[in-house]
Amino acid sequence: MKKSIKATVAPGTRKSMRSNRSRDTRPELALRRALWGAGLRGFRKNLRTLPGKPDIVFTKHKLCVFVHGCFWHGCAKCAERRNLRPATNRDYWQSKLHTNQRRDAIATESLQGAGWQVLVVWECEIKSSVGLAVSTISQALCLDQDASQIQSRRATPDGL
Repeated sequence: MKKSIKATVAPGTRKSMRSNRSRDTRPELALRRALWGAGLRGFRKNLRTLPGKPDIVFTKHKLCVFVHGCFWHGCAKCAERRNLRPATNRDYWQSKLHTNQRRDAIATESLQGAGWQVLVVWECEIKSSVGLAVSTISQALCLDQDASQIQSRRATPDGL
């Protein structure tokens, strides 16, 4: 049986968590604007029919782009640099963030198994250089290179 979230999280924290958006976040909007400005159009957003509901989907090219928030999806670089690890209620947060990471891995595997390319763009990458993210997506759309090579460069923030 699941624990009630009310029992483990303070009311103020609960209210704050509920106000976090799952789509149309600032990093996602910034990336979509940059893609549009670079002439990369024809994408769909938050496609519910695909595993994980990718943030940006180029259906013609079978390319899914996930825009991961550094806190919610566990960016290793930011966790150390910006100290994103919660200090209170540590067990709850570790479990929640680990579940998010497992769900991300399952969605990625499902998509790749169905023949889709999957790119992960981290919030910190968009903040530091949205142009780099756009060029990576552009390369994935235009070049006939192995999707695993692109993903291995971009799936972790170490690829910066």
